[in-house]
Amino acid sequence: MNIPVDHATKPRVAPPGSWTSATSWILGAAVLRAGLAGLVPMLPDETYYWEWSRRLEAGYFDHPPGIALLIAAGTRLFGHTLLGVRAGPAIAALLMHVAAMVCAWQLAGRGTDGRRAATRAAMLVALLPIATLGLVLATPDALLFASVMFALLGVERALASPLRSWRSLGWWTVAGLGLGTAFVAKYTAVLLPMGLVIACVVHPALRKRFAEPGPWIASAIALGMFAPVVAWNALNNWVSFRFQLGHGFSPSARGNPLSRELEMLGGQIGLASPILFLLMAGAVWFAMRDGWRMRRDLSPTDPMVRRFALAVISVAPFAFFAVSAWRRSVEANWPAMIYPGAMMLLATSDTPWAYGRWWRRGQAFAAVLLTIVAYQAATPILPIPPRKDPIARAHGWETLAAVVEHNRTSDFLTGTVDRWVAADRYQDASELAFHLPDQPTVFALNLGGRTNQYDIWPNAYDKIRPGDGLVAAFDADAKGDSLAGVVGTWFAESKQGETVPLRRGDGIVTERRIWLYRIARDVPRRP
Repeated sequence: MNIPVDHATKPRVAPPGSWTSATSWILGAAVLRAGLAGLVPMLPDETYYWEWSRRLEAGYFDHPPGIALLIAAGTRLFGHTLLGVRAGPAIAALLMHVAAMVCAWQLAGRGTDGRRAATRAAMLVALLPIATLGLVLATPDALLFASVMFALLGVERALASPLRSWRSLGWWTVAGLGLGTAFVAKYTAVLLPMGLVIACVVHPALRKRFAEPGPWIASAIALGMFAPVVAWNALNNWVSFRFQLGHGFSPSARGNPLSRELEMLGGQIGLASPILFLLMAGAVWFAMRDGWRMRRDLSPTDPMVRRFALAVISVAPFAFFAVSAWRRSVEANWPAMIYPGAMMLLATSDTPWAYGRWWRRGQAFAAVLLTIVAYQAATPILPIPPRKDPIARAHGWETLAAVVEHNRTSDFLTGTVDRWVAADRYQDASELAFHLPDQPTVFALNLGGRTNQYDIWPNAYDKIRPGDGLVAAFDADAKGDSLAGVVGTWFAESKQGETVPLRRGDGIVTERRIWLYRIARDVPRRP
């Protein structure tokens, strides 16, 4: 890609934009997300977060409570159904799309340039796989994206306002509310203020913002919203903070530092599509370069200053996870906070390479990629084995739940008091809880998996009493049978049940084996 360094002499030939076009992109993306939300069954992580929403707390083992609150709002309206679980994230995604359009319109100076930028921002959000397909699911990223975009809108408007003005204070308040919501969504939200502080420290025009009350009030609002999460962690041995730090920085045996760095980069290119990723990287680079070169001559409200701040905010998450990848593998969605600011910078760029043939090629390539991934999510069209297809993990749980429900009435359990249901992993336990007809309490025994929220809640070790029965699902392999044998020592009798294949179409994703236990007598204490 030939990106010119000197763009000052290039004629501006960017295509015009319109509110009608921008709105069409927003509505089109919303329809696509809604269609996929209805076609793709619930993934295990989603049912895990749904279980959180049934036990609302100020914090959880893996994340802050934002996604649980969002799901609870949806299920309050539409019940504990697929629609109810995904309704809140769908609304958050729509609001994020609108906020992106407004932010780009403001950053570009409103008017004709603003409408053009708003249209381009609406296109970007609609075409980037991470911003459209990634927000179909009920995960913390849905609320994180929306709240970060509102926080950036507040920051951009605050930096455009005169120092120590009431308008500046108002927009800093908006930024604080957005940032506080982001803190409640996901811990990585801390990278947003980290990037902004770095930008304000190094840039003379931004450094003047430390002398006004707005940033400090925004910080107080955000920290106040986050305080219950801190309190919950303090009461639970800081378990969530310790897990996330270990999750991101503990050494990994997989690959080597270079391969993990390349894997992280490849993941970002895939999430954004290759051409648009490079265009966003170029927009971030030029915003940083131009803002730094002119730092001595710019006023605090100059657009170049705001663009410099957004660029640093985008770079901070990428740099942070590049350091993390040196020690362990980084999942593709972890650095997702690089995109809100990067999208705004590309949408508002007035350089020819940002809206010329490479922009059109980027749009086309992203649209093709989006179409393929959307079709694959709805029905398998790519030659990917079911066991390696991420979407396939959502399939087969209704079948497993039906078999478990049948075994809950088995004659073998006659004479037991309460008949409980369990699985070894939290993924299996939450899927069974969602798909069983009465959506009962299902235990995750966690004999062979990592610690999770089920270990904090009252579990099988606390609830199963002498005389109770249990129906449990384990992996249909030697390890699963071994774990089932361990549970068998807690009961007077045990019985091996059916082996259940979890299928997507004609392919088998994985298999589970049902075990029945009667007359509990020696259930150990909680590990």
